[in-house]
Amino acid sequence: MKRHLSTINKVVLVSLLVLTNTFSLLSNNYNRTITRQEAADDLEVYFQIIDKQHGNPYQYISRQAFQKLVLDKVASLPEAITFKQFEVLLAELNNTLRCGHTKVGMDKSVVRQDLGLSQFFPLPIKIIEGRAYVDFERSDIPHGAELLSINDEEIPALLPKLINLTVTDGFSETKPLREVESKFGYYYFLKNGASSSFSVSYKDPIGQVRQVIVEGVAGNTMLANNYYRPINMSHERYNRFTNLDAIDSLQTLVLTLNTFQANPDWFDQKLGSRYNEEDKEFDFENLVIDLRINEGGDRRLLNTMYQFLTGRKLNDPSKTYTRSQSIEMKKYVASINGRLKTDESLKGAEDYIQKYFQAPKEGRFEAPLLNWYDEFEGTTDYKGAKFDGNIYVLISGRTFSAAADLARILGQMDNVILIGEETGGAHVGRAANMLVNYSLPNTSSTLQVPVIYEEFVNVSTDNAGRGTFPDYAVQTTFEDLLDKKDSVFEYALELISQRNSFGSN
Repeated sequence: MKRHLSTINKVVLVSLLVLTNTFSLLSNNYNRTITRQEAADDLEVYFQIIDKQHGNPYQYISRQAFQKLVLDKVASLPEAITFKQFEVLLAELNNTLRCGHTKVGMDKSVVRQDLGLSQFFPLPIKIIEGRAYVDFERSDIPHGAELLSINDEEIPALLPKLINLTVTDGFSETKPLREVESKFGYYYFLKNGASSSFSVSYKDPIGQVRQVIVEGVAGNTMLANNYYRPINMSHERYNRFTNLDAIDSLQTLVLTLNTFQANPDWFDQKLGSRYNEEDKEFDFENLVIDLRINEGGDRRLLNTMYQFLTGRKLNDPSKTYTRSQSIEMKKYVASINGRLKTDESLKGAEDYIQKYFQAPKEGRFEAPLLNWYDEFEGTTDYKGAKFDGNIYVLISGRTFSAAADLARILGQMDNVILIGEETGGAHVGRAANMLVNYSLPNTSSTLQVPVIYEEFVNVSTDNAGRGTFPDYAVQTTFEDLLDKKDSVFEYALELISQRNSFGSN
């Protein structure tokens, strides 16, 4: 009997501790409130911006259905709502558009202040078959342990709530999972609030269920922890924007592109150094291009890459249109394509739209069929020799925007094999170009809206509403997680090894 009472007392103590720590943080910035009317006004402005400016907001939901969701949110507003509660409401609403480039966020000044407080769940996770596993080694909870509950909320009930706060193109099944993995502590904070400690139930790798109190950490520490995972990608190539290294035994070069915010000259220099002018050939036979954590960037780099791989300029024509020839709701504009709002930046954006998008049709303005890679200013041509070997492209749900475009384009080549999982970026068409950032009037919540919708011509429509699928589907298993095995990368090397062996026979 004493044993049972002791257990009950521990549970009560843990619950009180978590509750006390949660309430002690209620004075933080994100808990500032606005009135019901102020929140309703911000939702109305949000709807008007989406309705007037977005390139194709009703690709996956009708205008009537979306407007009803907005009105339902307004009707359910309490008399007062905190900034964080409004952010959750806005994110859930935004999720229904299924546009990965339409993003909402709390006022950056609020976020900056709150990231310094020790109130975030610290542990990065890996989601495998709907379960969350610890993907971290600097914790009392062992690497590979399955999280069962946090503060008495079971993980299978928690994950869908967090996924509803993410954005993705269409119905890609992988991007929301990878998004939650990359910022699990932040999404948990948004949905469930702050706490200086968390009551965690977990099952260790040998199957024993345990209960532990995990101390909260500052938001910056929480985000930094994600740089140490996934543990199976601990090679230095994943800690740089771009990296080039070789596996000499397989005559293989590994080009890791973690972003497209790289200098095009880097490609000329690094790739050119592997070419023997005397023999007129590269010193490697296989190329692995790793795009698994590349969420996009400067599309001009695609042209440079394509020229290296094919010897010709990229031709990827698309049908494009806008729904307005102006920048709408100027009063709330903060920036356009990263440039702060000025009369000059507004005029430049509108001049661009009116130059290309002149043909009115069914409530929109169409541009002629164009290969936009010919139109981009400042595109650097690759001057070296082309690579004729075998190419293996690694993709994941985090492969998004320009990186997803590259995967789609390369996947159509005969000497390219895609390995991994469905990309997070749309295969057929998406709104992504000319990104206008707005600030809502009462909460200062940020809203990023893509003005131009683009539908690719040289693709099959079989993948409409989804990302680009791999030729070989490979995902991390629980066993891979425990063994710290990079199963996707190793699968590519195994294919190369088999091909080399077959060729030698």
